[in-house]
Amino acid sequence: MLSRETFVHRWLSGTDTMLGQIRTLFLALLMLWPAFGLWGVEAHGDLNRAVMVVVLIVALQAWSYTGYRRQGFPFWSWIPEGLCVLLVLGASDFLAAVGLCFIWVSFRALYGQAREKLLGAAVVSGIMVTGSEVFHTGSGSTMSLMFTALLSLTVSHYLARVSRARDRAAARESAMASAGAGLAASTTRADVLDVALGAALSLDRQVNAALIFTVAGPALHVVAAAGHVGPEAVGWVTELDGLPPQARDTLRSGGYTLVTDDAADSLADVLRLPRHRAIAMAPLVAHESPFGMLVIALDRHPIDDLSAAILTLAGETALTLDQMLVRSRMSVVVEHLSDALLLASEAGTIRFANPAAELMFARSRDELVGTPVWSLVHPHDVGSLLQTRADAPSFRVCRMRGSDDLPWVEVEAVLEHATEHDGSRSIVLTARDISERQRLELELRHAQKLESIGRLAAGIAHEINTPIQFIGDNVRFMENSFADLVRLWATYRELSAEATGPDDLTETRRRIDELAEELEMDYLMEEVPKAIAQTLKGVNRVAGIVRAMKAFGHPGTEQKAPANLTEAIQNTLVVANNEIKYVADVETDLADLPLVYCHLGDINQVLLNLLVNAAHAITAADRGRGTIRVSTTVESGHAVINIADTGTGVPAEIADKLFEPFFTTKEVGTGTGQGLALVRSLVADRHGGTVDFTSEVGVGTTFTVRLPISPSDMADMSAKPMGVQR
Repeated sequence: MLSRETFVHRWLSGTDTMLGQIRTLFLALLMLWPAFGLWGVEAHGDLNRAVMVVVLIVALQAWSYTGYRRQGFPFWSWIPEGLCVLLVLGASDFLAAVGLCFIWVSFRALYGQAREKLLGAAVVSGIMVTGSEVFHTGSGSTMSLMFTALLSLTVSHYLARVSRARDRAAARESAMASAGAGLAASTTRADVLDVALGAALSLDRQVNAALIFTVAGPALHVVAAAGHVGPEAVGWVTELDGLPPQARDTLRSGGYTLVTDDAADSLADVLRLPRHRAIAMAPLVAHESPFGMLVIALDRHPIDDLSAAILTLAGETALTLDQMLVRSRMSVVVEHLSDALLLASEAGTIRFANPAAELMFARSRDELVGTPVWSLVHPHDVGSLLQTRADAPSFRVCRMRGSDDLPWVEVEAVLEHATEHDGSRSIVLTARDISERQRLELELRHAQKLESIGRLAAGIAHEINTPIQFIGDNVRFMENSFADLVRLWATYRELSAEATGPDDLTETRRRIDELAEELEMDYLMEEVPKAIAQTLKGVNRVAGIVRAMKAFGHPGTEQKAPANLTEAIQNTLVVANNEIKYVADVETDLADLPLVYCHLGDINQVLLNLLVNAAHAITAADRGRGTIRVSTTVESGHAVINIADTGTGVPAEIADKLFEPFFTTKEVGTGTGQGLALVRSLVADRHGGTVDFTSEVGVGTTFTVRLPISPSDMADMSAKPMGVQR
């Protein structure tokens, strides 16, 4: 059974193509020749002729089958084959077997190039003429047979050409289909390059080598090569300007280029390839920008137009490489994304979790995969997530945790869907830990507060330096005074030890009085207490400034706590004193406020920004020394802080923009436009309060801050809009 299958397989070798099937058909018909030949021999009854016919037929069939298996015949074989055919025809009655001559001619015309067919035509003509002379068939019959034989040869020749063209096209289609499947299945860049080069070598029998270049600035890098290429081709780098113009145009025009003959030889030398008769090039393009080139070298000029196949292969290769690059980038982004990312099936079973999800839920990726995604979300928050609009997904605050033994954590999460190939909708859940953002916001506000203090540092240093100077002067004065007292005391002890009688005591008293007068003890007794009092006053002033700076600059906590706003106002006035004292007098009317639940550090920042803005407005008004009035009151369970100035006022055309970030009326370098925007954010967003202002151009502006005293009042205040009154 095996040998029979092997024989059939060998017999039908090449039948996978159209031309192979036609050749097999004609070869099978050619095998009928012995029956006709022997019939013709038997008609003459000559045994020697029968032996000769059998030998010639077997030799001719064996030779034909050999050429069939080898897919070709030598150029010269037409002549001995023709002689053999002529002898067979003559030995078996020319007219009886001449029909099978046409089958042989048709079979042989399926092989070789056009020049071989011309030799075949000459051989066929010689057979017909010789047969006519020897067998006296008549000129009319001879011409008819010759014409029929030559027509058979011509038809077979063109049939072979058409069949070869179709077979080559089918082979290219098969190669492209295999390349498409291979590219789709590729998982690495090396796999893509291997598939592309393999497909390039399969596009045509004349393809001898294939290379893939990538463009890196002014250079071309050989990243992959296959076939007959030069040694160490991969990794070789050449300058783009060193290529011939036709090759450079492939990248510039984004089209197909075919270089032939001498130009191909020159290009092969530049590319370090063996000499080839033709080199085809197509660009690798992604997002309308060429990033590389596919180069294919051919031993001969291509018979068919390969441009469509090469461009398609280059396009699919470029697309696959680009998609792989995008996937690689996305993989890096997902793996390093700070937000937790979960991919789940339509039923909610987790299929993928990134490292941030492992960190957020305190579970490994293997533990998360297979877990129901809704088991991580608080039951009361599942409905809120499911209500996310598909056309406008937005983050929603919800509670999540990795397991039952962990506490619920507030996160911002958004739920989206992705349609799979089977039509199901996968779940894409992104979660962001709010606590980290809140911590960063707190640090940012503290940094902004320190930045504000930094801008006032020179003034604060001056405020501290003034009392420090007179404290130093007083301490040096008291140091000298103490030295005089020590001298007086030493003299007194010395004289007291020497005195032995009344006269000595009188002399001692006199000398001590002289020394006391010399040391101006009366002046010291009067001035030293003053110096001490002034020093203590200066120390208290410095201590007050330091306490104010410490209270102002303290970062506070994320939790609101009861705070004394009156003390906060007084501390902020101390910090801002040097910014204010040269341009305005400060008037305060501070009510006895209850403790207010707030972030004290934020309120300090709000007060500082408003006081500094008031001082700058008075300076800009250029009307001499102005006034800043700070007053507080309680209204409907809310603490109200008013800061009024006699500055320029706010024009109506910019009033609505006053709280916008980066909007400022100050000169470049003196204002960032963040002060009032930060005030609004801290009061409204952080405390549920309001801030508005009234203003009159040329008269001044009053800013009013309203803060809920207790947490229960915050919701009501946050619903009220902020605005301006004119």
